[in-house]
Amino acid sequence: MHSFFYPPLEMKVLDAYQIPILSLEDKSYRYTFEGADDFFQAFEQEWVEKGQFHSVVELNKSATMIQVGLKIEGSIRLICDRSLEEFDYPFEVDEKLIYKYSDHSEEMGNNLFLIDRKSPKLDLSQDLFDFIALQVPMKKLHPRYVNEAEALEGNQFIYSTEKVLDEKSTEKAEEDMDPRWAALKNLKDNN
Repeated sequence: MHSFFYPPLEMKVLDAYQIPILSLEDKSYRYTFEGADDFFQAFEQEWVEKGQFHSVVELNKSATMIQVGLKIEGSIRLICDRSLEEFDYPFEVDEKLIYKYSDHSEEMGNNLFLIDRKSPKLDLSQDLFDFIALQVPMKKLHPRYVNEAEALEGNQFIYSTEKVLDEKSTEKAEEDMDPRWAALKNLKDNN
């Protein structure tokens, strides 16, 4: 009896986002990737579970590095913080990654990576997911509530327990002020 190894479904889904780079010549290439719910579910997290996207990848390979331009458009399914309803949140991403050849692989930060010269593939699945996940807003509001939220932001209410005094009352209050406080007020007014 033969036993066969079947990679998990998640691995098969993410394999589609790998670019074989070892055999590429030093020039520019263009790739397109599509993704849907199965892409987001392959990452086994709760941040983004559903959505769809289309990505255009401009890859420029040279003797010392690989530059990757990512343009991603799509929408992700979010749950409104106010009503708990699901809604589609549209997004657009335009990012650039740089992979410099080295004797080992390492993330340097600011979208700069060292990549082993012998690496056969460039896996963009994690980068695509990360850039999409960064589009999730802090406050997830269904589109019908967005206009209400913007209106409230423009009309901030300031509450005060201080009495509103007219000019005569203000002058009277200054006359009745303790001379020590008046001296301090003059210092403040002069600065």
